[in-house]
Amino acid sequence: MRNRRAFTLIELLIVIAIIATLIGILLPALGAARESARTTKCMSNLRSIGTSLTLYADNNKGTFPYWSGWHYWGVANTPEDGKNGDDIGPGWTEQLAPFAGNNDVYSDPSRPKDLAPFCYFLQARYTSAIYNKAMYTSLNETQVQFTSQFVFLGDSNQMNLYAKPYGNSDRAPDCDPDDANQPVVFFNGQRLAHGIKRPDSQNGKTNLLFMDIHAATFADYEPARMTWRGREFTNWQDARKD
Repeated sequence: MRNRRAFTLIELLIVIAIIATLIGILLPALGAARESARTTKCMSNLRSIGTSLTLYADNNKGTFPYWSGWHYWGVANTPEDGKNGDDIGPGWTEQLAPFAGNNDVYSDPSRPKDLAPFCYFLQARYTSAIYNKAMYTSLNETQVQFTSQFVFLGDSNQMNLYAKPYGNSDRAPDCDPDDANQPVVFFNGQRLAHGIKRPDSQNGKTNLLFMDIHAATFADYEPARMTWRGREFTNWQDARKD
């Protein structure tokens, strides 16, 4: 009779240990690959929105959509809406509807779509300064000289602009996020969109689109590569100072 040979307990434990080690090595790489894919998709969204903004401006004498306060997508936008927290008039995303195709382009794949359907802010800090902090203002192409450094659009990381439970607001999701009053990019206290390890972590990166429609990823403010004013270099905090 032949002797049937089986694995010993020690051999099984060694195999399990090897498999566990390989999993431990591969999981971070898989997570990094997934986040890289989300970041790439987010940048693609920004470029698509930038193209829609350009098409809008081409049809409106070089003027981009106006920004204002808090808007709900698809409501009637009548004076009665003001009682419900929705400002009169459409949000900038609604103004882009004929050019953007569908709303999926406004969703950052790094955020839960059902809780944060509108994840990108439109530049409003500069026009807020030009028009003396007035709302319902628009930016014109002629007001920007440094098109490759002017922050035009980007990840909205200000949690006050998101509805609960994802953000801090008691309102319905805002389809008109802008940076007129809220530091929405990468200032202290913000949860950056990409590469976050914990919900309360500030370690991450954010994507920005510039007026020449090129996108880039940043972990911090870089004064040589970006400006919040169209004709001079300045940071977000100083963009509205006289």
